[in-house]
Amino acid sequence: MKKILTICGGFSTEREISLKTGQAVARGIFIAGYESFFMDTAFPKEVYTADKNFKYAEKGDVKNTPENVLELSKQLVKLKPDKVFVGLHGGEGENGEIQALLQLLQIPYVGSDHKTSAVCMDKNMSKVIAKSVSVPTAKWEFISEKDYSITALKKLLKPYGYPVVIKALGQGSSVGVSIIHSEKDLETTVKMMKQVKDRYFIEEYINGRELSIPVIKGHAFHSIELIPNEGFYDYEHKYTPGVTTHVCPAELTDKQVKILNSYAEKIYTAVGCKDYARIDFILSEKDGKFYFLEINNLPGMTELSLVPESAKASGISFSELMVLLLND
Repeated sequence: MKKILTICGGFSTEREISLKTGQAVARGIFIAGYESFFMDTAFPKEVYTADKNFKYAEKGDVKNTPENVLELSKQLVKLKPDKVFVGLHGGEGENGEIQALLQLLQIPYVGSDHKTSAVCMDKNMSKVIAKSVSVPTAKWEFISEKDYSITALKKLLKPYGYPVVIKALGQGSSVGVSIIHSEKDLETTVKMMKQVKDRYFIEEYINGRELSIPVIKGHAFHSIELIPNEGFYDYEHKYTPGVTTHVCPAELTDKQVKILNSYAEKIYTAVGCKDYARIDFILSEKDGKFYFLEINNLPGMTELSLVPESAKASGISFSELMVLLLND
């Protein structure tokens, strides 16, 4: 029986969601018939055996130290898993650091390699690559750190008009995203930019339908339309039951499905993804075109997550999805 270790938790702003993903994945892997283990990388000394009723109580404060990385490496070598399922989100999980460590330790894992992970995490690079393969993307430009002020932003945003989007370069789960509808929103946005440490860019706001499409093993699956009860598909709408309507498969014409699938597969291939990714688009109300927003190389796997929902629409259960992702 193959030994699979799910790692999650970690130190990013998405730690809480990562723990939910990790527990769901570890259970699914057990149900699929593998020997399933679980580890929160913030507390690597503790390795848990997972079953279908597996639960993990979140620990206290976390702090990333060289000693922690050393202990994590020791435990990985000691356990000798046949494969690691990376259930980390954001930070060291998605920027390629954990993938680089696993590669150095010669431990196989699910998902894209460290270089591709870094590209996916960098919203600027992924937009550049999308543009290079003729996939439309919203206009964008960087904001210098000296311009993280209300006065400076007001000037920078003038050519865009309102509404307009401010995004963090390397955050996930819509952390570090602000849609500015008027000058009244600038103060809140500047506070966010100073609290969530990252580089930021301005992105043209495109009014339209929000769509997310998983690509698994190079093939686009059913797209999902996301309809928030109010506002946009932010952190709260992603992880709070009942506040967002999911339409899966999204109601699109055959021609639109063909275009969207083609765009998603093009980006997946051009970026160099492996196993799976989830790609987000806007279908513009103005011109009827799909615009690429971002790619997530380690999308969520909670009960509200989109990849399992899309797979289910194709008749693939959660445990069957785990088998599909674990197989080379």
